Formats: sequence, structure tokens, C-alpha cells
Amino acid sequence: MKGEKNYYKILGVHEKASSHELRKAFCKLTKELHPDTTSLNLEDAKIRLQTVLEAYENLNNPNLRNLYDNRIKNVLVNDQEKNLDNLNSYAEDSKISNSIGNRRPFSNGEMFSLFLLVLVIFLSLIFALLFANFTGKEFNSIPMWLIK
Repeated sequence: MKGEKNYYKILGVHEKASSHELRKAFCKLTKELHPDTTSLNLEDAKIRLQTVLEAYENLNNPNLRNLYDNRIKNVLVNDQEKNLDNLNSYAEDSKISNSIGNRRPFSNGEMFSLFLLVLVIFLSLIFALLFANFTGKEFNSIPMWLIK
């Protein structure tokens, strides 16, 4: 298990960590490795942040976590050469499954912010139409660049 990534060690949690513990560790590490708050150089912080993100994405998804745990168990049983092949195939599997569309649903806060965004755009449109109406502008006016 020398050249492989251990997602549990990257996040600093034990193998039976709950999703809450995973999220807590992920948030702590992202705060530490964020470019605005880290003392590391930006390239090193970027690489470490990407590995933390990869580890969290794979451990937070129950299907990918089971797949990863099974592969780790097989890695411990098999010899070193077979270990590298298993981990490479797992990395390819996780990249494919992550790129297919395993997106999390919107949280309540995200839904509320989207609602506020649509509301503000709608109110801005109504305000612009009312303002144009009171100042005597036409709604069907021709743009000046079209008039010659």
C-alpha cells in the first residue's frame, strides 16, 4: 500500500467515520488549504485541496465508499503488483462514475438563494418597465444603432 492514496488518512478520519464526521473533516481541511487562508504556496495548496476534494467525493457517496472499502480489503490480501493495478482501475472507475452525473441535490439554503435570485430579477424587470413607463419611454423603441 505504498504508492496509493488512502482517502481516510487524507481526511484524517477512521474507516468507520460517519458522513457527519467526514463533512466536518472536509470543511476543516478546506478552510486550512483555501488559497486565501493557507501559508503554503498556491500550487501545493491547490494539489492538496484537489486530493482532499477527491477523497471526500469518494467517501461521501455510499456506493463509491463501498467500492473503495472493498478494493482496500483486496489490496491488503493481494501482492504489491496487483495492488497498483486495482487502485488504478478504481481511480478510473471513480472518475467515470463522478463524470456521469452523480450530483448532490440542492440544499435548502441553495434553493432559497435561487428563489431570491429569481425574485430579484423579476422585481428588477418590473421596476425597469415601470420606470420606463413613467418617464415616457416606449417599450417598442428601435435601437439607435439600427437607425441610419
